[in-house]
Amino acid sequence: MFSTLRKLILLLLGIPFVILGTRFLLDAGQSYLTYRAAETWTPQSARIIAVEHLSGPDQALGNQTVARYAYDFGERSHEGQFSCIGDECPQPDLHETLRAAQAENRTVAVLVDPDEPERSVLYRHLHLPLFLLKAGAGLFCFATGCVAVIFGVYLLSGQGGRKEGA
Repeated sequence: MFSTLRKLILLLLGIPFVILGTRFLLDAGQSYLTYRAAETWTPQSARIIAVEHLSGPDQALGNQTVARYAYDFGERSHEGQFSCIGDECPQPDLHETLRAAQAENRTVAVLVDPDEPERSVLYRHLHLPLFLLKAGAGLFCFATGCVAVIFGVYLLSGQGGRKEGA
């Protein structure tokens, strides 16, 4: 019923879905693990180096806030970056708050991983809708891709086209 070319196309289309699903799942998992790990990290004072607020009609997901900050941990200085898009930000006017802190030379609190001081987070925040979107899309893509790959291999192996008694 299926020609060999159709079987190969089914197999080859499944592979990108598996890769995409894996990427989404890894991203969601990394966000969750960082959120959980930051629970025990050490609070430190940080200086805001730069704040960018990107907005405009070409921003597909809404306004984006990007902040760079510097902090000292132990005897070394480190830099970190925080970025959030639209509703993912912990507060709606985050860029204004961070710019005010920068202008007034106020410090902000960051959480620093004591085992790896170069790892830090400005806000310990897990945006649940985005996390669920990544995890759901990842599971869907991964499962769909796996089914397509398995079915394609099954059909190519000749099991799908064989008739009993013939």
